[in-house]
Amino acid sequence: MPITATVRTAARAAAVRFARRCIPLALAIAGALPSSPAFAATAAQIALIEQDGVSYGRILFERREDGATVRTREQSRLGISALGAREWRSSERLSSETADGRPLSQTQRSASGPAVVQADARIRDGAIRLVRREGAHVRRDVLAAPPDLLVDAGLQRRIAAQPTDRPWRFAYSEIDLTAARVVAVRLSSSGVADGDRLELLRETGEADTVQRQRLYWSLAQRRLLPSWEIAGARFDSRACSAGCDEPARYYDLLGGLALPSPYRFPAAARRRTLRYVIESDGATAPALPVTNEQAVALRGRRSVVTVCADCGAEAAPDAEALARYRAANAWVQSDHPALRALAREARANGSTEARMHKLVRFVQNTMSGDRRSLGYASALQAAESRSGDCTEFALLLAALARAQQIPARVVGGLVYSSHFTGKGEVFSPHAWVQVWNGSRWISFDAGLGDFDSTHIVLAIGDGSAGDYAGLLRQVRSLRLVDAGVIAGNGESEIGNRSSAQR
Repeated sequence: MPITATVRTAARAAAVRFARRCIPLALAIAGALPSSPAFAATAAQIALIEQDGVSYGRILFERREDGATVRTREQSRLGISALGAREWRSSERLSSETADGRPLSQTQRSASGPAVVQADARIRDGAIRLVRREGAHVRRDVLAAPPDLLVDAGLQRRIAAQPTDRPWRFAYSEIDLTAARVVAVRLSSSGVADGDRLELLRETGEADTVQRQRLYWSLAQRRLLPSWEIAGARFDSRACSAGCDEPARYYDLLGGLALPSPYRFPAAARRRTLRYVIESDGATAPALPVTNEQAVALRGRRSVVTVCADCGAEAAPDAEALARYRAANAWVQSDHPALRALAREARANGSTEARMHKLVRFVQNTMSGDRRSLGYASALQAAESRSGDCTEFALLLAALARAQQIPARVVGGLVYSSHFTGKGEVFSPHAWVQVWNGSRWISFDAGLGDFDSTHIVLAIGDGSAGDYAGLLRQVRSLRLVDAGVIAGNGESEIGNRSSAQR
């Protein structure tokens, strides 16, 4: 998102900058990668990457059997565009295992965002030894290797052993190289084929935290076909045996992510109490969070959202929640020496609000590099590169606040923007930070520099790429039906409609 600024004179150039700065890929599909060792494959297969039946990229699967060892490699390339700016994005994953499926190693390389990331896992003697490199920084972890751990070839073999004409289900464990953890997975099929693909359901988590993902198994290639979520849009892959040249199309990153505003908001109105009427594609009203700055009322299929400095009545967090919002995680590395040093440099006396205002200015001064990003970088990567978009600004601000023991959470939502999408008055995806001052949560926006009533919270999370992917998915399903300034009698003043809504 835009920060302090320089005056932009070319609207189209500004729109391209917005696309690159404010709608990151919520996925580690990467740019230029370090070269990998020579890989003499004995078997190669190709799949096309599709969105709504249109191909935008290609995947190459390679397999090599060397005595008692099976090695696999998966390389993908995807075309991305944002209002005229185009580029290819690529990623690579390598695995090795014994002929009977016992995992030996797994590597993932990406350049998502401003820094190259490589994660290596070596599995031996019941332990997984992880080494994760983010630019010049190295993190090492040791995890217990569960007996049902699978990597690429072993998982393919397990699925291939299942029937294709009736339901089945099994459980296994996999390594999440990004989060440095082992994940328990439940994989199932209804036995219903979609052409040459068998639909699968992948589930992780328990009870109310279950996450579900639809996958496909290629009946022709007898292998799992990857799927991704990019900027809230789902991409599937389809096995290809002929005419598999790399597609020349590029996916429009901005498509569907800018919501037309039903109301033109002058600067003065953005400081007043604003009310929005929002509906989704579903049969029920969108479930939006209540915060200390946002009240939500449900009216049939619509949510009525009121935003101001003190509009909401959010319950106070318990001790466990406060501890979580002070703690470091894989994206907000507030315990890292480099970030702790920055937090000390930015320390101020006084109230929580005064300390946060200084941190906002410090983050803006620190992030002096390129504001463009098609990736999703962590707080540590942002501090190291001094580059990024609204998400990197938010993650770095949250990390520095937590390093000062200020409970901070990363929120995602919409903000009014009329300059950087090339589409007139719109609300666009955005990320900022809320901190607990001892009595209420207060918003601080290092990306835009200031919080106003055009900030609509859609989700509260831990700053992960997965959280932001969920936000973008939600944005694609929403529509702003109406909006207005709240008059003194509590009624909405609906007027000054934007030209797009007339």
